Amino acid sequence: MKRKVGIVVDSTFGIQKEFAKANNITVVTLKVIIDGKEYVDGTFDPDLVVKALHEKKNITTSQPTPDQFLDAYQKQLETFEEVICLTLSKSLSGTNNSANLALTIHEKDNVKIVDSESTIVGGMYMTERLLDFLNEGHSAAEGVLFLERLKDDGSLLFTVDNLHSLVKSGRIGKVQAFIGNALKVKPILRFKRGVLELEHKVRSFNNVLLYLKEQATKLVDQGKKIIIRIAYVDRSVEAKELQHVMVSVAENLDVQIRGVISPVVSAHVGLGGLGIYLGVE
Repeated sequence: MKRKVGIVVDSTFGIQKEFAKANNITVVTLKVIIDGKEYVDGTFDPDLVVKALHEKKNITTSQPTPDQFLDAYQKQLETFEEVICLTLSKSLSGTNNSANLALTIHEKDNVKIVDSESTIVGGMYMTERLLDFLNEGHSAAEGVLFLERLKDDGSLLFTVDNLHSLVKSGRIGKVQAFIGNALKVKPILRFKRGVLELEHKVRSFNNVLLYLKEQATKLVDQGKKIIIRIAYVDRSVEAKELQHVMVSVAENLDVQIRGVISPVVSAHVGLGGLGIYLGVE
């Protein structure tokens, strides 16, 4: 059945150019600014941000303009009757606001904006599921309801070396950061439905693995297919260890390493970032 609904996403989801081109998805890009120099997300080596974090350079990010989203809607409407625009959580960025401002300029009801209340591999997974759903011939309105159900079924769990970058960017409170950093522990955070919380603290990376495995094991009893998507800032070796641990949980797991986190998100997460999208299908 021919798809009737176009898809627009932002670059923090890490959708690869080849995948976007093959499936006619338009990606609206954010930017990373390192010591005053701008870099467009998805067009440069992510190690540049890792190096800048190590060197403690001044790193900021900027959201897309409404004009970028408006151009993306118009491009998709050249092919499709309707469009769904899925953005990273509005609790993390003004990107969703830019998408909505573009909609007011567009002045038509054939574009729907959805706050994913997630980002990185969470947003990537939601985009892939949405694509499959829309390829069955569903409408934009049905797609929006489908995405709302997906939000309830998964969350992001991740750890970092410390919480400095998240505090600096205003993503987590200073009191929580003090608790995490002063005790020299590995913080584990959960991001679900747009809310970021310091969920647990452990003493070592091995205990991080055990905790994440425990969270996946809790879903096994539901009898559903468990989805795990792994991403990282600068922890590729640890990501493989995590994959090995997760595969051992049960047979009904779909575990995939999806690579480096978007540089825009890495700038806020900081060094040592390693996480999973954990959900059920």
